[in-house]
Amino acid sequence: RKILILFVVALIGFASCADSKQSMTVTVTNSLALERAGEMVEVPMSDVVAKLKLADTAQIVMLDVDGQQVPYQVTYDEKVVFPVTVGGNSVVTYTIQPGTPAPFDVIACGKYYPERLDDVAWENDLVAFRAYGPALQARGERGFGYDLFTKYNTTEPVLESFYEKELNQDIAELRKTDPKAASELGNSISYHIDHGYGMDCYAVGPTLGAGVAALMVNDSILYPWCYKTQEVLDNGPLRFTVRLEFPAMNVKGDTTVVETRLITLDAGSHLNKTAVSYSNLKETLPVVTGIVLHEPDGAVVA
Repeated sequence: RKILILFVVALIGFASCADSKQSMTVTVTNSLALERAGEMVEVPMSDVVAKLKLADTAQIVMLDVDGQQVPYQVTYDEKVVFPVTVGGNSVVTYTIQPGTPAPFDVIACGKYYPERLDDVAWENDLVAFRAYGPALQARGERGFGYDLFTKYNTTEPVLESFYEKELNQDIAELRKTDPKAASELGNSISYHIDHGYGMDCYAVGPTLGAGVAALMVNDSILYPWCYKTQEVLDNGPLRFTVRLEFPAMNVKGDTTVVETRLITLDAGSHLNKTAVSYSNLKETLPVVTGIVLHEPDGAVVA
């Protein structure tokens, strides 16, 4: 039921704006009986600029009903995103006005890791993911779906430190002289082992991994495998967005079909939002999505 709610009402029900010479008000309405806490609302930056008559270089502050600053982010597609908390069947107002914002903690962020076989990895306060790149595929490995990192005991970013430890060059040198010591050192820092903040405990391989979509022809899923190019569009503090383009794949003899995936992860969400598009597709085809289960129990369905 909770997952269904997240998909059906991923954004708070309704937001309206009013303005004065110095400020504009965003009214957020929650029509559900349950509280919506820390969920993201979007306001077009063009509306803010027009209503407040801002210069291009002007800064803004976001205030809650108590006049306290609320963190926000202006995204690559010119939206002001900020977290709201609204009680069940309630209305709350936020105020935007010109001013210098306080520093915000970075919650949602990510990075391209060429030193780790072209991984693109991203995270927020709750969870972390990665997608595999061309350097991995060049080794003959095939990975398609998202990999998943569990995360707990911290809301701080952890992936960069995970990768830094995993890629410790001392281990590679130590393997040449003392393989046992190298193995022990590797286990002490590996992100495949839980050291108190979470771990990569998920196996992806040639599957949909943790919730990726793909085209399906007859009874076969079409995997374009690892992404070809990447572009990070948003990198915090509240939203991470990356665009991945995949190699052309063969769809019923047509070798020009290209998948583009636009992935967004917001602070406070366990789920990515992914917009998938296919160029040069000549006909309507089914799209399959799923989450791979690695335990033997539980129903497996298609």
